[in-house]
Amino acid sequence: MRLFWSFTRQAFHNTAVYRFEFWLQLFSVFFMMYSVFWVWKILYKQSPGAFGVTLEQMVTYGILGMALETIFHPGRGPQTYITEQIRSGSIDTDLTKPLDFHVHMFARNFGETIFRFGTLAMPSLAIGYLFLDFRLPASFTNGVVFTISLFLGFMVLFSLNFLLGMLSVVTLDIRSISWAYNALVRFFAGQMVPLWLFPGFVGTLAAVLPFKSIYFIPLSIYIGKMNGIEAWQGIGFQLIWIAVLLLFGRLAWSKVHTRLVIQGG
Repeated sequence: MRLFWSFTRQAFHNTAVYRFEFWLQLFSVFFMMYSVFWVWKILYKQSPGAFGVTLEQMVTYGILGMALETIFHPGRGPQTYITEQIRSGSIDTDLTKPLDFHVHMFARNFGETIFRFGTLAMPSLAIGYLFLDFRLPASFTNGVVFTISLFLGFMVLFSLNFLLGMLSVVTLDIRSISWAYNALVRFFAGQMVPLWLFPGFVGTLAAVLPFKSIYFIPLSIYIGKMNGIEAWQGIGFQLIWIAVLLLFGRLAWSKVHTRLVIQGG
């Protein structure tokens, strides 16, 4: 465990070095929150009762979704690091570390996420609370369950990103795949448009895919759209997908690790 936290701390400090990028991202997040705020304000003015929740809930949902993009951006994760290490041939140094590679990637990603949450997501939410009608959780219980669900959402996204990183061993370049993957995650995760507004087959498909674990379930719990048994069912859905994705991640790593050894690193 001490070794795990040492890699987490190292990733935290590495991320903190890029100060200009920090200010740029903070401005970008505020601009996106401001845009979402006015989009929903205008839509509710046109059709006040068409969205299933109050304007305050929807604005909070949208602002929180934009703020969480600083930590849940699908293009920023272990797949980027793995691809760079594969292309440079430096992956062998990771394999010699006294820590399982899967756990090592989780520790790195966790450290980066903690840094971004404290320095980007929290300040963004504070700005949203002061100027854009962002509200606190619907209740104390919702806040606690939201925190649990948020961590589980991170686990789902990490597992998906890790599987994508495994493809780089075979393809060496996953940029085209990453573009399609990022679009898929953004759409089906319900970051900007809640899944209860998805029509017909698209809504049914979104309901069974793992992507809704990343944004939709935590955000719906936060605003009070999912309460009680429904909220815990959402937690159960996340846990099932975490177990499935972790299993596939371990199997994928065992296969590509053999391939790396055959290639000589």
